[in-house]
Amino acid sequence: MKKIYERSGFTLVEIMIVVAIIGLLVAIGMPSFLRARKNARVARVAKNIKVFADAFQMYCMEEGKYPLDTHLIYPASMQGYITENSWNSDALGGSYNWEGPSWGEGGGYDYAGIALFETKATTDELEALDSLLDDGDLSTGTFRLTDNGRYTYIIEER
Repeated sequence: MKKIYERSGFTLVEIMIVVAIIGLLVAIGMPSFLRARKNARVARVAKNIKVFADAFQMYCMEEGKYPLDTHLIYPASMQGYITENSWNSDALGGSYNWEGPSWGEGGGYDYAGIALFETKATTDELEALDSLLDDGDLSTGTFRLTDNGRYTYIIEER
């Protein structure tokens, strides 16, 4: 015969211990999750920039020149090389910008490059991106801060 006051269940102390353990596990795991998320965004932008650079180089080989300089507009001449959806925004919170060379038609730069326009990326994210694309130094190399204040991947420079 079971006594009336005997009940099965958890005590308040047991529930508090379980909640504390779950909270501790979340606190330990959250930085790793955020770091992995940042690394994934940076890797996606690096991959896109490399794909875009290859497409612009292929266009230049086929046409004998780089496309006209565009400002935040999808370069229409790149249709068939790059999809417009992939060009319009980057995973770091900005957009891609084609900076056409001055030795081509209508360019204003002494390089041909793909810039990150109005990026919301942190310095850590940009340095990580530079490490994937170049030398890890944002002031030198093929991915760098250019005179116009944009972080740019230089395809060709004269």
